[in-house]
Amino acid sequence: MSTLTLSTWSPVTVLTTTGAAPIAAAVLLLALGGCATAPPEPTRGQPAPPAPTSVALPLTDNAAPPFTAVYRGSVHGLAKPRGAQLNDVYAAWLNRSVLWALDSTPNQTWDHLTGQDWQLAPWAQWKRQVAGRRFVYNIFILPGPVDGSGPRTGWRAGQPVSLEEGAAGTYNPIFRTLAENLVRHGLGDSILRLGVEFNGGWFAWRVPNDAKARAFAGYWCQMVTTMRAVPGAEGLRFDWNVNIGWCGFDPELAWPGDDIADVVGVDCYDDGYAPGTYPWPKDATAAEIAARRDKVWAEIHDARFGLRYWSAFAARHGKPMSLPEWGTNIKPDGHGGGDNPAFIERMHAFITDPRNNLLYHSYFDYQAGDGHHQLSPGDNGFQTEFPLAAARFRQLFSLPGAARR
Repeated sequence: MSTLTLSTWSPVTVLTTTGAAPIAAAVLLLALGGCATAPPEPTRGQPAPPAPTSVALPLTDNAAPPFTAVYRGSVHGLAKPRGAQLNDVYAAWLNRSVLWALDSTPNQTWDHLTGQDWQLAPWAQWKRQVAGRRFVYNIFILPGPVDGSGPRTGWRAGQPVSLEEGAAGTYNPIFRTLAENLVRHGLGDSILRLGVEFNGGWFAWRVPNDAKARAFAGYWCQMVTTMRAVPGAEGLRFDWNVNIGWCGFDPELAWPGDDIADVVGVDCYDDGYAPGTYPWPKDATAAEIAARRDKVWAEIHDARFGLRYWSAFAARHGKPMSLPEWGTNIKPDGHGGGDNPAFIERMHAFITDPRNNLLYHSYFDYQAGDGHHQLSPGDNGFQTEFPLAAARFRQLFSLPGAARR
């Protein structure tokens, strides 16, 4: 038998359970819209209304929004702080002294999600070296394969994982430990991306329908309220992070509440799969390629769940936006936009438009297996596949005085 109690933790009401069946106790939580509050009315992809033109925000040395971050790789202990070192190199490339950094937890076991010393210690050292630095941490919220079969080793090995279990509070000890570890390492002001790109189909926490959206919101409430209750974790901020593109559910149902989420994040890469976009024919002219790139940008910005929609969504909830991952793209399947300086220009315009209220953006400056994105030369003379885009990026995002490389 399971019992259900509602306990108060300002500023939200937290659901707690005791007994042998915690999932049953989460039913009320999900029915109430995630955090024991009434869910907002569904909107089903309402576009943002046209807005008047505005003056672009100036870029600073991360003294004010929009703040600039980068992903340049991970770290592997204090002896191998490669990602942190490359963050410094990238900052110099843009003539900046202050840059934020992004990294991700591994995803094989529950312990990986707790912020282990081998990963947090190098970033803590990096943060201490320069005032104004901030760590953006991608938290994979369900470990194991995409099928939800769960981790093979460690805590709850061999047990399936689910958003519903998360909404019942089953996994709260993991997130309490995560917050404790962040505070212990002096990273208690980090921005946490919990369950990134949940509208996609490539993670165990994927949200394909409205029922899963409610469970996702409930899980978010459990994670955030658990971490906020840890002493010293008051400075943590939580980024609710979709991928640009389609949602098979009403986003409002996946929203955990204005008192829970702090930022509305959107990951955005220059790729397209609609007819007449990418890839272009081998004999395509420059004008034909430009037309296809224009069509992709129209999808990215103006489609039902494009950037314009998410800007309006964030404003409706009184939250800033973020672009935690964005980049030009050369994909193995040919569906990337290649060396596309126009994409850089358009993203810069979106980032610096005050109507979008962007807190931060993070270019994904990395050669990933599913797509190449690196613009910077790094520290080893790397030759980018995007020379035109790299030059334009540097022109737009460098501070004055950046040397030519």
